Amino acid sequence: MGIAEGEEVLQARYHIVRNSSMTCDMCGRRTFVRLCPECHNEIPPGAEEGGNSIFVVLGPKGAGKSHYIAVLVNQLSNYVAGEFNAVFNPAGDSTMVHYNEMYRDPLFKEGRKLDSTRPFKKGDDSRKPLVYYMSIDRDGARKVYTFAFVDTAGEDTVSTDTINRSNLDTLIAGAAGIVFLVDPLQIKYIRDRIHLDVVPGRSADAADALKIISNTIRAKRQQSGGGRIDIPLAVTLTKCDVLLKAPEDEEEDKILFSPGSAVRIPRESGRYDKENLEQIDVEIEEYLRRTAGEDFIQTVNGFSDHCYFAVSALGSNPEGDDLQRGVMPLRVEDPFIWLLNRKGME
Repeated sequence: MGIAEGEEVLQARYHIVRNSSMTCDMCGRRTFVRLCPECHNEIPPGAEEGGNSIFVVLGPKGAGKSHYIAVLVNQLSNYVAGEFNAVFNPAGDSTMVHYNEMYRDPLFKEGRKLDSTRPFKKGDDSRKPLVYYMSIDRDGARKVYTFAFVDTAGEDTVSTDTINRSNLDTLIAGAAGIVFLVDPLQIKYIRDRIHLDVVPGRSADAADALKIISNTIRAKRQQSGGGRIDIPLAVTLTKCDVLLKAPEDEEEDKILFSPGSAVRIPRESGRYDKENLEQIDVEIEEYLRRTAGEDFIQTVNGFSDHCYFAVSALGSNPEGDDLQRGVMPLRVEDPFIWLLNRKGME
């Protein structure tokens, strides 16, 4: 069918609509696909039910953001949801296909490390949010949450200018929670003492990266520099499997977790294990104060609600691109459970 001259065409995903009748020229039926006026992504049906929670995963380049999201979604779908008598499902086919192609298949089926997240480029779907529904049954009442997980490239957060150019400022400032990943192998005090066959190249300083994020949020919200930010912040030490090994000398012993570390104690299944997470919070805060420095701790304290975690998405330090031991996650769900608790889940 031809398009009459002067008629405005609205293309909404798989439909073409030319007038207010909302009748599609492709299939002949009326369509009510809702698009966000800013990013033009489709708004899933029922997205407002139970409220939306956009969780943004941030951190310097190489901190493990893509691996963390990939493994977190797998853990929530296959293990954690069952613990809490919940159902965790993708909000639509686009999320399912995007997760499978970009995360699940390379990591879990092909057994290889994920490629680095590409810096933002308009028209590129690689940073499309992963939208999921979680339906939780508590005491006969069912509550539905909508979550959007957003992966980001470290290059997009190296300055307030790059954050603004990549349209991340609104997303970060309006987030329901931020998971900020810290790679221990990028902390100089740890790098100088740990014995590993493979140590990654240097990346941006975690304290500087978090300061840039804080400045972006304050600027977007027109909030004074002295005010604390009220977005829950989960400060998450990644790759913690390398910190659980037996020390080879006295210097390495200074940066490894002790045999009595709270990270080694399993959390209680099916409930918010407040005691265990509080023990880890205290331990990791003191660990980062000693290794990363007081400047980093003070930057974290700029968030009124924060908690410290230690996780490992892969479970071992891979050599090359192939995961010889597969994926053996450790505590990746802890930050998400804490953020859920901030949304009212006990």
